[in-house]
Amino acid sequence: MSIKFDALIRRASAVFKIGLLLVSGVFFVFFLNNAVSAPSDEVILLLTSKGESFKETIEGLKDDLGKEVSFIEKTLHNNAEYSQSIEHYLDVIKPKMLVFLGNKPLQEYIRYQKENSSKKFPPAVALSALYLDRQITDLKNINGIRYEIPAVTSLVQLREIVQRPIKKVGIIYREWMTDFIQQNQVYCEQEKIELVKVKIYNRTSLSQLNYHLKHLLHSDIDALWVANDNALLHPRIIQNVWIPLLKQFNKPVIVGIHRLTRKNLNFGTFSVEADHYALGIQAAEMISTIMENDWQVAEHEIEPPLSIRNSLNLKLSRDKKIPIDQQKLGQIDQLIL
Repeated sequence: MSIKFDALIRRASAVFKIGLLLVSGVFFVFFLNNAVSAPSDEVILLLTSKGESFKETIEGLKDDLGKEVSFIEKTLHNNAEYSQSIEHYLDVIKPKMLVFLGNKPLQEYIRYQKENSSKKFPPAVALSALYLDRQITDLKNINGIRYEIPAVTSLVQLREIVQRPIKKVGIIYREWMTDFIQQNQVYCEQEKIELVKVKIYNRTSLSQLNYHLKHLLHSDIDALWVANDNALLHPRIIQNVWIPLLKQFNKPVIVGIHRLTRKNLNFGTFSVEADHYALGIQAAEMISTIMENDWQVAEHEIEPPLSIRNSLNLKLSRDKKIPIDQQKLGQIDQLIL
């Protein structure tokens, strides 16, 4: 009788230990899952749009700073989230700093600051958004890194590999970009490159864009520079205006977004853009400076990107009979064959 009783005791003890382990495991998993989103003294909140380039930048940022601070990453997918998220995350997470990647999170933050002008805002850094000089001029406690590469940088690199003079370069732009284009004109003149400019209204119809672009492409230019403008580069406009007109334009087309040089699009022949991973490393340096300054932005500063990547659609260049110096192809980071 005692033997059976001892066996029951041992079995009950084993069951109790197993149950204790399971409960401990569940608690440990719960702790890990919630520790990621729990507020801490050294939390940096990343608010980002969806996209591979943003992931590369975040990877660079975390590789450089991941051991010194905690990052909480929030990817926003739709307008409903944008309209509610900024204030919610600030209240719940209470981050020491904000990092914005992309136009939409930054634009929502601009609106948030305007609607809450009396509040104290944590330091922030803006990345991978277009024309930061224009966007964050009136924001408080924020620095940034430009995404645009000056046209002269792209044109000088292109001139190195194309066996044809590049002296006149066409550009079509909306009127709000006038200051940016004029700055680039000064830089280009220093390299003896003339910008042939066509300015159009901010609210321009598809037919008007078609008319002005067609005339520009038939003018005396050696290449076309396409500035980053989300409105003029909307997929519908690319398909219905740019691509049909560029079919007969057998000269280089310089773009500022790598994906516009992809193989089957038949749009850009050459692109220069910021190196996304290196952009994260550069942002980490900017954040470190703010941390060392007791989490304060010392002065409003917008830096140019320190590292760039170029790509050449060699197949499209050959199809258009653009003469490329084969010995200079080693200067290209990515060749599209």
